[in-house]
Amino acid sequence: MYLQRLKKLYPSLTELPKNQKEMNPDFKWYKLENTVIGIDNKELTERDKILLGTFLTSYHIQLPIQTPKEKQWEARIHRQKDENLGKTGRYRFIFFRIEQGHIDTNVFKKTLQEFFSGDLSILWNHTNEGFIIEEPASFLEEGITYHQIADTLTGELYVKIMFFIGPYLENDKDLADCIEQITAMAERSFRKMDTAVIDYTEVYPSFLIEILSHKQRQQLSEWILKEFLTDPEALETIRMFIQCNLNVSETAKNLYIHRNSLQYRLDKFYESTGIDIKQFDNAFTVYLAILANMHNIQS
Repeated sequence: MYLQRLKKLYPSLTELPKNQKEMNPDFKWYKLENTVIGIDNKELTERDKILLGTFLTSYHIQLPIQTPKEKQWEARIHRQKDENLGKTGRYRFIFFRIEQGHIDTNVFKKTLQEFFSGDLSILWNHTNEGFIIEEPASFLEEGITYHQIADTLTGELYVKIMFFIGPYLENDKDLADCIEQITAMAERSFRKMDTAVIDYTEVYPSFLIEILSHKQRQQLSEWILKEFLTDPEALETIRMFIQCNLNVSETAKNLYIHRNSLQYRLDKFYESTGIDIKQFDNAFTVYLAILANMHNIQS
């Protein structure tokens, strides 16, 4: 809404594409939420700049100088060589975005480097987002997770960061398209999921639900969940059971309840619906029904 109003006031207003690092020097650049916008200086008076500066953050790209290996990755992405690398050469891209707070990009990279073996490569889109590249020469130290990294960055650098973990790749073919798809998936996921780390495998069920019509989602949730449709405690129990790989002990631990209490809830669901969620196919369908119900509530 704000963007449309600004466009009426300043016709030259343009949005900086996500992967574009060069900015027109004849424009004044600002950050509006997660969007970078530019306005031609010819349309801005000094009074305009003062007013815009009161509710928009002035934006400048100050990215670290690329290392030789990072330059090689940039060239590799655009070259898109069709070559099978095998498991020994596989790699993956971890998309990150700093949602809250500001940090020097060099400090950010130096802090991340402590978690990795080998020299870390980062390809920046802007000062608040980019890609970490995990490769055979640079990988996470044993036992380290991205959840731990997110917690460390929050505690030490006072920033809120989100990671989207892409798939392992063994071929550079269509690499630019792959990066574009990971970025799009990450942006959609960040808007819907309030968690610091998201794996690409987690988002496909949600994407499948979005394809369904409102009526189909409603039918799915009503047919599967029945009277549990309006029982948040029961739905959370079932969702946690599925996320814990149908493990009763782990689920009870995460929910802080006794195993017998958990078993009672699971038995009650089976008795009411006739669906045994200890069976994988049934569990997956129930999980989709829960997602459909959540989607309907949000919309």
